[in-house]
Amino acid sequence: MGNFSYLIQKKFRDLNSEQQKIFISEFERRKKSVGISYLLWFFIGWHYAYIKKWGWLILYILTVGGFFIWAIIDLFRIPNMVEQYNNDLALEILRDISIMFPDEVQDSADKDVNKKAVNELYITQKMQSGESYSFYIIVGIIILFSVSAFFLKPNNKEMKNKIVDDIMTYQPQLFKSMKDFFAGEKLNERQSQSFINLFLSGNGYENSKVYDEDLVLLRKLVYKDENDKQNLITAYGFFGFTKIIYENENLKDRKFGSYKNERKTKPYEYSVIESPNRYQKFERSDSEENEAQSEMREKNKVSQNSEAETNLPNQQGDSIQIN
Repeated sequence: MGNFSYLIQKKFRDLNSEQQKIFISEFERRKKSVGISYLLWFFIGWHYAYIKKWGWLILYILTVGGFFIWAIIDLFRIPNMVEQYNNDLALEILRDISIMFPDEVQDSADKDVNKKAVNELYITQKMQSGESYSFYIIVGIIILFSVSAFFLKPNNKEMKNKIVDDIMTYQPQLFKSMKDFFAGEKLNERQSQSFINLFLSGNGYENSKVYDEDLVLLRKLVYKDENDKQNLITAYGFFGFTKIIYENENLKDRKFGSYKNERKTKPYEYSVIESPNRYQKFERSDSEENEAQSEMREKNKVSQNSEAETNLPNQQGDSIQIN
């Protein structure tokens, strides 16, 4: 009676030798083996058929072992499942023996008490066995949820169209009508990608790239600026829904050209450098500009003074000749 509970062993000892032999013979014929259960585990859940849990077998097959999560859990639970089945079997045999071979020495009241005790023990064991099923019910719910999330996860095209639709809700109605007329309400993946790139480039992010991450139960799209490696738009797809997050402050108003890139709007100053080959372009600060102007004024002043000095003798010579 090795692994049986104390109550089952007690009831077994209450049997006479003939009844004990019947019990052992019937139990050995019908008991289940842990080794065979492990062998059937490889055949997509047939260990449940072995211990006569047909409902769990169907659920196991439909979910393909709960995406193998349930299957891995069963590797650790098979010994306990087989032990539970054998305990239930032992109680069932004890109940049948008590009904088939009543103790003739006892009076009818004692017989009824004995049968009631065996039945109560059998029902209690069944209830405890039923409580262990709650674990599988919870696992089954989790697995069904996971399977549903996997198959209802939106693809790239659907998520990119959601981003396009979200951007279009902030544009003028005429712009949206033109887009629907020429491209349609739903774009293909290439068209939606081009639209999003146009939106980002219009806001100063011309070197953007999309990264797709498949996280089994959800999908993640990240638009990132390759120049400074900052995330611009992040979208999460789960259960057919898409959550869009604009991580850059300049994109939250969803307007085209709302962001002015400082590198584009910064003015340049040009100056010609005396060189036979090329012109050079450079930026000059205000202080440098003032110094250049001062130097130019000094040069002009010096040149004017030199011209005056050279013209002075000529003027005097002319006056002498006139006299």
